[in-house]
Amino acid sequence: MTDRLIRLMRIITLVQAKPGILARELAERCGNSERTIYRDMDALSAMHIPITHLGHGKGYAFIGNFALYPLDLTDDEAAAFSQLRKVMEDIRPLLPTEFETAYEKIMASQYKRNAEREETMESVKKESRQSGADWSKAQLEQSAFLTEILSAVMKQRSLLADYCENSCEELGLQIDPYCIVPLENRIYLIGACQRFGRIRAFHITGFSKVTVLDNWFSKERFDLQSFMSQKWSLDQDSVQIEFRVRFSKRMMERIKYEDLLVRPSKVDRQSSCLDFKVAVGQDIAFVRWLMKFEEEAEILEPFYYRDVLRQHMEKWLMLYK
Repeated sequence: MTDRLIRLMRIITLVQAKPGILARELAERCGNSERTIYRDMDALSAMHIPITHLGHGKGYAFIGNFALYPLDLTDDEAAAFSQLRKVMEDIRPLLPTEFETAYEKIMASQYKRNAEREETMESVKKESRQSGADWSKAQLEQSAFLTEILSAVMKQRSLLADYCENSCEELGLQIDPYCIVPLENRIYLIGACQRFGRIRAFHITGFSKVTVLDNWFSKERFDLQSFMSQKWSLDQDSVQIEFRVRFSKRMMERIKYEDLLVRPSKVDRQSSCLDFKVAVGQDIAFVRWLMKFEEEAEILEPFYYRDVLRQHMEKWLMLYK
């Protein structure tokens, strides 16, 4: 399949480079039979590539002004083309007057493309390193109270917390924690602040003290979608938490996608892992659904959901000792 795709692209390039090229020449250049070229032309026609046959003995050409841009030489092609410079003086009398300027434009275009590609790759690497470093640092910073806060979200228990943001310190805030929102490598707690009587977004690293209270709260009247659209101009479903879950080999064989609460975004059968993208607000229901699989399902990521479940297991173990 890959060989045919490469050949189809080569046919497009050859037709663009030489309008009126014959099937025989295309076959020679592609190393195939003319019959194969005819089948390839039928395939290109089915893909709506505007190549037409000009008539008997007149070959193929593009319809109208269609062209394939930009110039995209491979490294080997660019290297081979650059070797012309070494023989330019010897063959100059055989070349049209404009050839040398055309040659310089092509080489300049290729040089610019290579420079842009290298710059882009370096930029991506730099951003990846920075993002990875920032995210690792953020995880360390956020881990102090994140597990406790998430546990309170799952149990619907209020929090008593000290919080600081933009050098403004707030002590003894009572918060009803509704949900955790990961956004742009930061993690926020969305909850009702009893002191101000409104819903707020708290950055996790702003908490300096957190105590989980015994009182239960209800979040039936909380409209997460409305809050997300007002706070960040985002739809609730556009912000998702990515779970990675490892199932036992036996369970992987039994699982049918239509039976799952959320359809997996990726399946890795070699490691028996499924990746799920769960909308904010559905994460707790998803975790509770996973708990029904007991020891045959293990949350690998995000790490803080894993820690919350571990704490639950430890409490259950202490209860039954």
